[in-house]
Amino acid sequence: MNGIDFPAVFWLLVAAQLLGVSSACFVRFCEGSTCQLIGQWAFLATLLLMGVATGVALAVGPGVWMACATSLAVMVLTATFDLRGSIQGVNP
Repeated sequence: MNGIDFPAVFWLLVAAQLLGVSSACFVRFCEGSTCQLIGQWAFLATLLLMGVATGVALAVGPGVWMACATSLAVMVLTATFDLRGSIQGVNP
């Protein structure tokens, strides 16, 4: 790592990535249940956290910020990807 050589910062960034991806999965599993609103707010909070973590990771090193940015993209794709069914009205 070039820049900040604190292992604690690196592991905090890894923890933020794991928390972010797990919150995206949580919001998908809570869809349609009573905990949906809590899941959405938790996801938005961790999305903000991942944005800040990606900015902080720029000072840590090139590989770290790319991993954080990838986790941010995976979070957005996981939360918005719809798995409920096929497109209606399309004939094969």
